[in-house]
Amino acid sequence: MSLPQREHPEAAAEFDAALRWYEDREKGLGLALLDRAEASRADISAWPEAAPAFPGWTGDETVRCVLVKGYPYRIAYLLRETEIVILAYAHQNRRPGYWADRVPTA
Repeated sequence: MSLPQREHPEAAAEFDAALRWYEDREKGLGLALLDRAEASRADISAWPEAAPAFPGWTGDETVRCVLVKGYPYRIAYLLRETEIVILAYAHQNRRPGYWADRVPTA
């Protein structure tokens, strides 16, 4: 059985902004990004431990990242006993780990 996924509110907001940005550039691109991100989230649910750990992460919990195919985004997430926490839909040109303060304390 797959674990439920929960998005950090800031992750949801940044993803909504990315969807709008792509859709404003060309009709249908936002929907295409949404489809690809949903496929990546399905991969996370199916194989939550398969993604590599975020390079250089030194926190107590392992943060993993999955690429969104065809787009310059990574989904950063935590695997917990009862859920998967989506921390960020991070554009690859943003400062690595900018979302570190989103890691919830136990």
